[in-house]
Amino acid sequence: MRLAGDIRADGGGLMYLGNSVQVGREIEADFTRRAKDLSEEERLSAFNVHMEKYGQLSQNANEFGRAHQTNGGVGDRRWLVANYDAGDVVFHDPYIVHASSKNEGHDGRIRVSTDLRFYEEGSDMDDRWMQLWTPGDGL
Repeated sequence: MRLAGDIRADGGGLMYLGNSVQVGREIEADFTRRAKDLSEEERLSAFNVHMEKYGQLSQNANEFGRAHQTNGGVGDRRWLVANYDAGDVVFHDPYIVHASSKNEGHDGRIRVSTDLRFYEEGSDMDDRWMQLWTPGDGL
C-alpha cells in the first residue's frame, strides 16, 4: 500500500454542487433569520446540535441537488467530482455547497486532507474551531 499519492474521483474527494454559492448564502440567511432572537451561545448550540446530529445539509445528495435546481429543474446544478493529484490545493467560496464524497475506490486507499479557514482581520471567529480536537467533542 502506498502512503501518499493521487485519489481518483471514486476515492472520497470533495464534490461540489455547481452554481451553488447563492444556495449556500440562502441557507445561511435562513438560519440567521430563524436564530435572530437567540443569544450567541444558544445560536451556536442550535448549530452544533444540528451538525452533530446530521453533519450535513441532506442525507441524500441527489435529492438535495434536484431540490435546488433552477430553470424548472433542467439540470443547471449538478454534483461535480474530480480526480485529485497528490499536492493539489483547492480554494473555494465558503458558501458553495460542498461535501466529501463516499470512498468507493477498490484500491484500499483512504483520503487524508486538511481544512484551513481564513478570516478577515478584526472579524469575529468561531471559538469552536480554535480548540484542539478531541474524540467526542461534537465538532
